[in-house]
Amino acid sequence: MTERGSEAGYSLLEVVMCVALLVVGSVLALGLLPSVARASQAELMRSAASGIARNAIERARAAAAYYPPGAVADPVARAAATAGHGWALAPSAAYVAAAHVHRGFCGSTATTSDVPMNVTLSYDAPSDTLTVAVSYPPNPCAPAVQNAVSLSAQLAPAAYAPQTQLPSAIADPAQQ
Repeated sequence: MTERGSEAGYSLLEVVMCVALLVVGSVLALGLLPSVARASQAELMRSAASGIARNAIERARAAAAYYPPGAVADPVARAAATAGHGWALAPSAAYVAAAHVHRGFCGSTATTSDVPMNVTLSYDAPSDTLTVAVSYPPNPCAPAVQNAVSLSAQLAPAAYAPQTQLPSAIADPAQQ
């Protein structure tokens, strides 16, 4: 009888079992890729919708921060008109925005895609609160299914009192 103690190595059965385990693990991992891609795509769309909602709130805050001094000649009437932000914001508005995504969807070979998103704004004057709801498709290949992101913010009082002259050092963004 011979001893195998000095011989180190793997048997054919061990090698076959390792290869089989690697193949099964790889197939299972590849099977999960589509669901991971869908989750990533849905999060990308949700993130874009949240960005559009935040942008709408910031634009409303910027619009409400200024009041054209010549709009009301009487200072008392102007103070009453600018007490809230109803002079700058409509009770409701709706428009379509688009997220420009640097990725082709639905098997497209395009490097970018524009995904339309419906935006609805509502302004509650008594509470001075602006609410923005953005409807977005979590899967741009199936736009009939829509999710929504809703953000609301209470607007701060106007940053500049009526007839405040802004410093000339503030550059017009269009001129930069």
